[in-house]
Amino acid sequence: MCPLNRYRPKSVIGQCQSLRCDAYDIARLVEALREALDPHREAELVFNLTGGTKAMVLAANQVALQHRAQVVYLESEHIQNVLYEYCYDDRQNLKFLRRTELPGLISIAQFLDAHIGKGKWKEMGPSKDSGGSFEQAVANALTAKLPPPPQAEVAQGIRFLGSQDGKRPQADLDMVVRCGNQFARIECKSQGKTTTLDALKQLNMVTELLGTYTRKFIAMSGSPNPDHAEVYQATRTQVVELLSFDGKRLSDEDQAKLANKIAEAIGCRSVDAPALGGQGIVGG
Repeated sequence: MCPLNRYRPKSVIGQCQSLRCDAYDIARLVEALREALDPHREAELVFNLTGGTKAMVLAANQVALQHRAQVVYLESEHIQNVLYEYCYDDRQNLKFLRRTELPGLISIAQFLDAHIGKGKWKEMGPSKDSGGSFEQAVANALTAKLPPPPQAEVAQGIRFLGSQDGKRPQADLDMVVRCGNQFARIECKSQGKTTTLDALKQLNMVTELLGTYTRKFIAMSGSPNPDHAEVYQATRTQVVELLSFDGKRLSDEDQAKLANKIAEAIGCRSVDAPALGGQGIVGG
């Protein structure tokens, strides 16, 4: 079962049944869940208590208790996605079963399909204006320095096509990077555009579409306006200065710098990162 919200799970997981109900009326939520699950009384049920309002979680947990079903919670705000599994025993006590660090399970295409909708976005590549060469240099650096697919991937020039009713404004995003199940979005600024807040405005415009847990980066070929430092900090936006850009490429040092910052934020290890003393790559 999937809730009716701005996400589009059918694009990723296939067919699912939706419930329309008051997200804050616990009694009616319990009743709606019972009715929907009645044909599946003999099925082995698993309740995901991660999302939704607190009232929805309380209602789902109450029904899970009645069914003595397994419940799960996904921790996704940190670098590694961790699934916690619990079950109710015969005495109605909730017992911890296991903690599992999840491998990479989703691609950039699936991520965008789930958040925006299949057919509602398109990868256009680098822009055709003067900033396109800098965007391509940034993409080339990440492709060269991050782990190869399927562990990591880079998509360029994501255009949000908008809905048929026109309610979602069209927007563009220079780059999306994935490592494991973690994502970063990047805006690239060069040619004297590094002292404005245009890139930050663009990144925050798509926050509602792509979720609050995608890391935000601005790659700049110059230095940012120092007066904007507190704004970047308040919006949790990392600025990466890439001063070596010569119109075509970045120096090896700047390529490694960029890749290391992205890798650290979304949980993988760049090619140039130091060894981790025998530890495995996080998030892969």
